[in-house]
Amino acid sequence: MNKTTLTAAAALSLILLAGCGGRTPLDYETGTYIAPETVQQLKSSSASQDEVVKQIGYPNAKSELSGKEIWKYDYSLITALPGAPNKNESTVFEWSKAGKLLDAYKTNGGAGSNGNPLLKAAGM
Repeated sequence: MNKTTLTAAAALSLILLAGCGGRTPLDYETGTYIAPETVQQLKSSSASQDEVVKQIGYPNAKSELSGKEIWKYDYSLITALPGAPNKNESTVFEWSKAGKLLDAYKTNGGAGSNGNPLLKAAGM
């Protein structure tokens, strides 16, 4: 095979992979992805803080708001292929002062103080 054929075959493979919901090696991913099903399962089981840490890991941000402890897990995925959707979200867990899980949900956005994930990926 010549160089042009190999390049075209590689590009076609990446397009097919991305079109099937797969990711390519050129995608940029940062943070902790938490599936919506996992959030629902932890919420419905009233998971403890230790159980959340055991299943997901430590949050990248903790804060306090109106007497609640807020745990936040940010996640960004920047796809390499044009037209493939990017993802920028946060998963939030709200705890009472006694450590009881009050709520768990996903939000759009989540770059926080780090700014735009595209600029971060570019090293800017």
